[in-house]
Amino acid sequence: MTRRGKGVRWVLLCEDSNHIRFARYVFLKLGYSYHELRVQQSPPGKGAAEQWVRKQYANEVRVHRRKASSQQVGLAVVIDADRHTVKERHAQLSKELTNAELPDRGSNERIVLWVPRRHIETWVAYLLEHDVNEEDDCKSLVRDVDYRPPTDRFVSLSHDRDEKPVELLPSISVAFDELDRLS
Repeated sequence: MTRRGKGVRWVLLCEDSNHIRFARYVFLKLGYSYHELRVQQSPPGKGAAEQWVRKQYANEVRVHRRKASSQQVGLAVVIDADRHTVKERHAQLSKELTNAELPDRGSNERIVLWVPRRHIETWVAYLLEHDVNEEDDCKSLVRDVDYRPPTDRFVSLSHDRDEKPVELLPSISVAFDELDRLS
């Protein structure tokens, strides 16, 4: 069966393959097709991946804005908060725009920022119902895990916002708010 897309082409600006898998599966679950997703990934072995994403952000926003005037496009950024807060990472990305003499992202722009705290594996472990927090490293809990079940749960929880679990990780809650920018 051929899957119809939504007509919006997205750039996924990601640190690594785990970010890509998570973002791609979420977008596919939301009804987008593979051909609507273009990945920009930090080159391996070229320094800190989060720094590469931050440095690429302003250029990708510039390209996005140029295309958005005549095309249906979006930009999704997946960057770990690491030991920072989600708010601090958002501020760093905003500063990259200021440094490039670009205005901050507008509320009507299809620019989505997903910032897992501490790392994407925290979200995956949480979505697989492990007992995790946003302070401890939990990469060992989800080594070699299929990302489809946790991304299915992510999308399901995002649709049932009124019924969100009380213990929802704060960074996932912010990510759900970012989903409003998809339309």
